[in-house]
Amino acid sequence: MSAIDQPILTIAGIRKSEGNFTGERGNVEFSNTVVTVLQPFTEEEIAKGANGMKSTEYKIKGAQFYHDYQAQKLPAEAQLLFKLDVSRKVPVAQLVALDFSCGKKPLETKA
Repeated sequence: MSAIDQPILTIAGIRKSEGNFTGERGNVEFSNTVVTVLQPFTEEEIAKGANGMKSTEYKIKGAQFYHDYQAQKLPAEAQLLFKLDVSRKVPVAQLVALDFSCGKKPLETKA
């Protein structure tokens, strides 16, 4: 996926992830909103026998953004909005928001 792609995918779950750990440089604090999406397998994975969908987790920096989406009925279709982070040697696509107004309704699930 290039950094300019803004795909519409199925959001299966959203959760907060925050805390700290001790790394090589001392105490490291983290705060993220973790988004679990369902997406199609690549052509290569299908050629190797993959069937169905795969789940992938993306992080939005800041656990406070969880509150923006906590009332959203899931699973649902949303557009994933990425920006290009060029502060590193190799630019990285970083998830910054979800847009549930992409025109599709929450998916029906069997109870």
